[in-house]
Amino acid sequence: MKKLLAPALAAALVLPASALAGPWYVGLGVGQARTSDDLVSNRESTIINADDIRSTFDRTDTAWKAFAGYRLHRNFAIEAGYADLGKTKLVTDMSGGRNPDTPASITIDRKIDGWGADALVLLPLDAQRLTLFARGGAFRAHLKADATLAGNIVFTNGEPDERSRSTTLNDTIFHWGVGADWDFMPNVAVRLEWERYSKVGKAFAVGGTGTTGQADTDAWMLNVLYRF
Repeated sequence: MKKLLAPALAAALVLPASALAGPWYVGLGVGQARTSDDLVSNRESTIINADDIRSTFDRTDTAWKAFAGYRLHRNFAIEAGYADLGKTKLVTDMSGGRNPDTPASITIDRKIDGWGADALVLLPLDAQRLTLFARGGAFRAHLKADATLAGNIVFTNGEPDERSRSTTLNDTIFHWGVGADWDFMPNVAVRLEWERYSKVGKAFAVGGTGTTGQADTDAWMLNVLYRF
């Protein structure tokens, strides 16, 4: 029995994982999401009748995702999954009103998650058990944004005593990224990737309704894949 198992084990260690595993795979990943400064400039550009505008932006949070895929060809796969991109907080301070100006602020809390589907173009480097890839597809983003006012400031088209608003937006956006898989076992791989979720949200506008702010969100993810 030992004489039979030894050659089989040696072959498993030498052969590329793609030659041993099936076309299906599932994966789970964790990382960090980061929202661009476009959200800050979008917010500040729509504030009127105020001076000394300045913002503090907590733009990063933990992100995670779960996904499943099917390798149609050595160089092509399709993938679908769920991603939670965490929360951000933007606090914009200013001097609001006239005669005299008084301190005011608006706080925007955003949370993003959703479902996506991508096509992947693969470049296997079998000798290194490494596969480089690029992805592109659609992401159905679910965005919840809460706005809270403080001081001498009011919402455009709002009641004078309205101090907070909550908006939920569902929108299909473009999603793309690049990464690499390392098959360190015949059926198990680790994946490092960078992804961009483009223009998430509805841009703030003077007199606009249902706005959440709009910006790109990038994510770095470290994933574990199981192939079968």
